[in-house]
Amino acid sequence: MKINISQLTPADLNAVDELMKRYSQWLGFLPREALQSYLEKGTVLGAMTDDGQLVGYLLYADRYDYFRITHLCVLEEYQRQGIAKQLLNDLKGLANTQKVIKLNCRRDFPANNLWHKLGFVALDEKPGRSKEGHLLTIWHFMLAPEDQLQLFQAETSDETLDIIIDAQIFFDFYEPDSDKTKPSKTLLADFLVDSLNLRITDELFNEIHRHNDPEHREESRHKANNFLRVEADLHLVEDFDKLLRKFLPSHKRSQESDIRQLAKAAASNVNTFVTRDRNLLKKSEEIANRTGLEVIDPVNLIIQLHELSERQSYSPNRIAGLNLWWHRLESKDLASLPFDSFLEHQETIGKFRQKLDALIAQPNHYECELLRSGNEIIAIRVLANSSDKMLAIPLARVAFSANRALFGRFLIADTVSKAVEKNLDMVKFETSALTSSLIPDLLEMGFLKYSDHFVRFCFSRCLGRHEVLSAISKLYPESTRNYQDMSDLKLERYCSPLDLEATNQRHFLIPIRPVYAMGLIDRQQSANDLFGGNPHVLLRWDNVYYRKVNRHKMIKAPGRILWYVSSPSQQIIAMSHLDEVVIDTLKELFRRFKKFGILEWNDLYKMCDHNPLKELMALRFSHTFLFREPISLEVLKSVFEANGVGLSLQGPLQLSSKVFHALFQKGYPN
Repeated sequence: MKINISQLTPADLNAVDELMKRYSQWLGFLPREALQSYLEKGTVLGAMTDDGQLVGYLLYADRYDYFRITHLCVLEEYQRQGIAKQLLNDLKGLANTQKVIKLNCRRDFPANNLWHKLGFVALDEKPGRSKEGHLLTIWHFMLAPEDQLQLFQAETSDETLDIIIDAQIFFDFYEPDSDKTKPSKTLLADFLVDSLNLRITDELFNEIHRHNDPEHREESRHKANNFLRVEADLHLVEDFDKLLRKFLPSHKRSQESDIRQLAKAAASNVNTFVTRDRNLLKKSEEIANRTGLEVIDPVNLIIQLHELSERQSYSPNRIAGLNLWWHRLESKDLASLPFDSFLEHQETIGKFRQKLDALIAQPNHYECELLRSGNEIIAIRVLANSSDKMLAIPLARVAFSANRALFGRFLIADTVSKAVEKNLDMVKFETSALTSSLIPDLLEMGFLKYSDHFVRFCFSRCLGRHEVLSAISKLYPESTRNYQDMSDLKLERYCSPLDLEATNQRHFLIPIRPVYAMGLIDRQQSANDLFGGNPHVLLRWDNVYYRKVNRHKMIKAPGRILWYVSSPSQQIIAMSHLDEVVIDTLKELFRRFKKFGILEWNDLYKMCDHNPLKELMALRFSHTFLFREPISLEVLKSVFEANGVGLSLQGPLQLSSKVFHALFQKGYPN
């Protein structure tokens, strides 16, 4: 039977009152006048059957920055059907300025075992007001980061390894020394202080809540509050929770908590989860492939850190001399295609082959491409021919490999770039045949998730805010509300390479040598070069460009960059978003950005005149797109002359919005 959730009105007073009285032993009693007031304020959600029977309700108080649940009630015969979760999800959808849902529940009530299943965290407890003083658990569900929590939430570090510890590691820290607890306790050793940052997820508080001893709970909560908590994307938490349940057991409450910890860890900016749980460690490879989260035990982590500390210099993770190219799948490729490398969890080769064959069989509608690295096929994508300004990808798979994450992000970025190249406005990835490890990268790169696909807009023209929202509404009406509340800067990034009029940011023209352009931004030039650029740099969504410190007061983020390639090319080839400008010593910059950029230590050492304490400037940029029409020096001069501006290409130039718009339109003619 279908259950409909809706806002109740004063006409529903008798039905709500009857249901409340039926369960007043656990809900407590509210006078009819109080129920009437809640109904008049519109703060009661009801669950109705098709024939109009009220089978559940959620009564709440609506405050500026939080909701407080007073009653959540479901008829016994309708329980365990997901109705409580439906009511809660509708309440979440009403949030505007609210950042948290709060409630108090007696610890000895059956309902106290429900809240953690709905994603709530037991942050504290206090005595109730009754004569007996029964303990009340204080439950919170975070809708958005609270300002007062920012000081206690973890920012990832560029210099040390950030790890999330599970509950067992945390409890080991305070247990007597033994062979079992020593590996965990070593994570607190002095020699690892500069190598590790220890974090927790708030699910740890639910693990603490399960202990029967109130003094133990209070002491453990106090200790847990000394650790920084990671901040997780709430939508991603739910996605990863569902994903993990497909292959991890969830019969016991401890297993449920394991899944919630892993989901919150995977949805954060920290990539390493440390545990002693052998069952989780046995699944570590699958967890990594499907969520991007490395699950490791304390012993192996310590050994790896020690090996790293003994190396004299940083050894970049690169594939030198790699030949990388897309080509359309031919019949001869099917015989050698490693189907098993592209399978999802519990998917058979037969099922995957069926999906692929159905698309290959319609070459006039679909173009199947293979991404090759040397002799290996490392990715598959299918592009749908569309005439409605949209590039659809009904299938996208990345093979299992050491560089799966790198190639996955490249597949996404390259697909968006392909849409821009074709002057399309929208990219849509279908979820039915998508490598699950691509999901967090899709979200990070500006895609929004809908029921069975991910969508991103990629307007390559100058538009006003109203024009952008109007275009979005025409292309994909159901997505409009997701973009309406975005700031101008966020809207421009989520729809890049869009040039949004009247944004409060700076615009720059930055000269770059051809050899650096080939390594950082120009994939076309890299493909034509015998040796090519370094793929670990060229394939990144974000990168770093180093310069000597000059005009540093002018160059500030956020901003937009036009890349002018100097002689012999002498043309503007691409644009990027400027995310950060960092001025520091060579030593500090190299340590922070060693995974970015194309320059090695020796290159930077020469740039700073062989003085490692000399300051350099690092420009961190992202959202790089090649122009459809590179802008020649002759055209560049004409635009500057038309705007009465002198042109000098000896160093970075700050551009007026008018000049930037004019050059943008030259690069992306429509």
